[in-house]
Amino acid sequence: MQRCAASGQWLNERIALSRYAHVPLGNFELDWLIFTADTFFSRALCDSQQVLWISDGGLPDLGGINDEETCFLDEVHQPVLTYPGAYRKVTVELKIHHLAVDALLKSYQRCLADAVTSQNTYADAILQHLYRWLCSPQSKLHDPALHQLLQKVMQKVFALLLGEFRKLGATIVFANFSKIIIDTGKYDLDAAKAYCDSLLRTIQSRDLLELIELEPLQFWRSLLFMDQYNYGGIPAKSDESQVDIISSWNIAEYLPKKIQDHFIVIVSQFLYIPWSYAQKQAGNRASMLNGDSCTPSINIGAAEVLESEMIEYIKGQISSYFTDSLLRIVRDIVVHMKGASRSEDDPNSSSGLPQIEGDPHGGDASLEFIKHVCAVLALDQSVQHGVLVMRKNLLKYVRVREFAPEAEFRDPCHSFILSNVICSYCNDCRDLDLCRDSGLLSQEWRCGVAQCGQPYDREVMENTLVQIARQRERLYHLNDLVCLRCNQVKAAHLSEQCACAGSFRCKEDVTEFRSKMQVFFNIALRHKFQLLQECTSWILEIRL
Repeated sequence: MQRCAASGQWLNERIALSRYAHVPLGNFELDWLIFTADTFFSRALCDSQQVLWISDGGLPDLGGINDEETCFLDEVHQPVLTYPGAYRKVTVELKIHHLAVDALLKSYQRCLADAVTSQNTYADAILQHLYRWLCSPQSKLHDPALHQLLQKVMQKVFALLLGEFRKLGATIVFANFSKIIIDTGKYDLDAAKAYCDSLLRTIQSRDLLELIELEPLQFWRSLLFMDQYNYGGIPAKSDESQVDIISSWNIAEYLPKKIQDHFIVIVSQFLYIPWSYAQKQAGNRASMLNGDSCTPSINIGAAEVLESEMIEYIKGQISSYFTDSLLRIVRDIVVHMKGASRSEDDPNSSSGLPQIEGDPHGGDASLEFIKHVCAVLALDQSVQHGVLVMRKNLLKYVRVREFAPEAEFRDPCHSFILSNVICSYCNDCRDLDLCRDSGLLSQEWRCGVAQCGQPYDREVMENTLVQIARQRERLYHLNDLVCLRCNQVKAAHLSEQCACAGSFRCKEDVTEFRSKMQVFFNIALRHKFQLLQECTSWILEIRL
């Protein structure tokens, strides 16, 4: 009944769209945005006397020419910049909008010039969904080569954007095509917000960046950052009486469940204790200067003094409080979990997540706890020496040498990123790590935008994963032979040795290929992708 009541307005909108696009009303397909973009692009190609490559299969119809490299062009890898560390000053997370539109229009491609100048709501909608159209295999004119070309232009604009941030004094914490996290260098929240506003106005005044919109999503008073799936922070809130600590540590999920809380508590204390000390010192300085307990803006000289005092305080806490606490926790782990197996039947000793293949020490809970905690605390470069001394003492307690191979921390989680997953409702584009994204691991396959939350199409994602797995299998079988000595690709088919007398080997050996396929198989098991599971199990020769 609701659809029936809204049919009059829907018909009027379709009539207006038909007049704008010069397309008969009954010819529009279900996804009118992609259909209209295809129509505009094909008209521009015809005006330039180009031959259309319309195809329903997602690959361009080039007259029977099948290039083996074509099928791999859609596997684009977006740049990701990560600078791990402890950022004790105010940081801000910025959402990037319209990077693809800015890259396309600033590179003087004319396929949507009419949509820019028309000031029409439909033209604006087409621009909003421009990147989805270029990525979507549902487009009749989809060409992976065009997608890759736009990626190169976007990388140039992205590098220019980061360069502008650095010129204006901002420190990059993390950056990809979707968001940027910067360190403002300010202790005071109001000063950080004013600096951020000034920064964004200056960047958007640049001619080549004027179409990019940067939206502040979150301010952090303190941030401990390893990567986008392993971080903790104290978010800035209007109500200072209540302090929240956000902990998002994917590596903690690979510890036994019984000691995951110990890890979160120690890391949270490492965030809160220095921040609380800095707040008290700033309050004391304010009361001495103004006779007022409120915290005023901190000038440069006072900020340097406060920073040096906080560093000395953290060093003292590492050598005393944190060392004592960790020794006590490790002692308890050794006593209570001695001999406990990490089988899935034991809910306390098992994490429920697979460990790194070939890691013989994955079952030692106390050792893994020491490695994980010390790796996170060492993110603060100002206390790295104290953390190394503490780590040495902790390893000595569990009878492991400091520089032994088993004492080295490695990220226990494999990673596979599915690029350019676009929400069809709000047009949000993001890269999803199917092995580390907490929302996906809890079977919440929904858009990450707070105002949207629409479910993703799991069938489309599974089909994409199957296609990627089959493509990688084909690439493995087509893989070149290279010389072990000079690293040159084998050119003569019948020669048994290289001209330099070196032996040949496959560029990608079977161990590396099976490791990649095992990641797909684990994804299929974890997310219940039946078709992907059957495909990868056949490749790996696993009997189900």
